Amino acid sequence: MKRLVVVIAAALVPVAAASVARASHVVERVVAVVNEEIILESELEQTAAAMYRGPDPESSEGKKQWEETKHKALDQMIDGKLVQQQAVELKLSVTPDEVDRAVQQVKEQNHLDDATFRQALSQQGFTMEGYRKTLKRQILEMKVVNTAVRSRVTVSDDEVKTYYKQNEKLVEGDRQSHLRQILVAVPAGAGDADVATKKRVADKVVELARGGTSFTELAKQYSDDEGTKSSGGDLGWVGKGVLVDALDEAMAAMEPGDVRGPIRTERGWVILQMVERKSGDVKPYEEIKEQLRKQLYDQQVEKAQQSWLRELRKKAHVDVRY
Repeated sequence: MKRLVVVIAAALVPVAAASVARASHVVERVVAVVNEEIILESELEQTAAAMYRGPDPESSEGKKQWEETKHKALDQMIDGKLVQQQAVELKLSVTPDEVDRAVQQVKEQNHLDDATFRQALSQQGFTMEGYRKTLKRQILEMKVVNTAVRSRVTVSDDEVKTYYKQNEKLVEGDRQSHLRQILVAVPAGAGDADVATKKRVADKVVELARGGTSFTELAKQYSDDEGTKSSGGDLGWVGKGVLVDALDEAMAAMEPGDVRGPIRTERGWVILQMVERKSGDVKPYEEIKEQLRKQLYDQQVEKAQQSWLRELRKKAHVDVRY
C-alpha cells in the first residue's frame, strides 16, 4: 500500500471530473456485496472519477477507458471493504486528531492555505466533511495493513547481500543519460479537444521518429521548447531526479536509441529519445545496504499484501453485480 501522503494527496490531482460527470449516470443500484456490506454504483462513479486520467469519456476511446477505470475502482473498493471489516476484528480505529494531522500534511506538501485547500476540494467534488471521511477510511486501511502484513515481514542480512550481488545495475552510482526531447506545448487551461489535437500531433512525431526520420530534424520542425529546438531537442547529459517525475520514470526504462512518448506533462506532450547512457560506479555494500533492505522490504510487503487480500476474498462472500 502506498505511503500515506501519496494516497491522500491523490484526491488533489486534477482530473477531467466535469467530463466524467457528464458521461456518468448515477443510479442507486448495488454493484457489489462484500459479506453484508454493499457498494452502490454512485459510490463507484465517484471513486472512478477521482482515478480517471483518460480522454473525454464521451469519446469512443474515452468510453472504453472509463469502463476499465470503473472495473479497477470496483476491485479497489472491494479490497477496501474487506480491509475495513478486518479493522473491526482487530479493534483498530482512527481518532479525529489523526485525521487533522493528515489534512495538515496534505496542505503543507501541496503548499495550500485553508482557502485554496477548500477550493481544490470543491473542484474535485469533495466537501471538507466528505474528504475527512475519505482520509479516515484510508488511514484505517493503512493501520490494518501495518498490523496484519507489515509487522510479519522481515528482511535478513543474507537476503540483502544476495539482492546486492544479483542486482548490480540497481546499485550503480548516478547514471547519466544523453537525451533529446520534443515538446508539443498545450496552453494552460486548454480544453479536452485542444489537448487531444495536440496529442495527435505528438503521436505523428513519435511515428515519424520510430520510422527513421531524424529526431533532430523533427525537433527543429515540431518542438515548442525554444530552449532546445534549435539544437535538435538536445538536453545534454541528465541524471536521475532532474526531470519531472513522468519523464524521469520514462528515462529510467529507456535504452540507447529508444523513443518514448508522448508523455503528458504540465507544459504539454513530450517525446524523448535516448542517445546514449553511461553508468556510474557500483556503490559499496555497506553504503547502500539499508536502502536495499528497504527496497526488498517494500517488495515483500507488496507480495504479502496481495496474498493476504486474496485470502480475505476466498473467505468472504463477494458478489459482483457490475
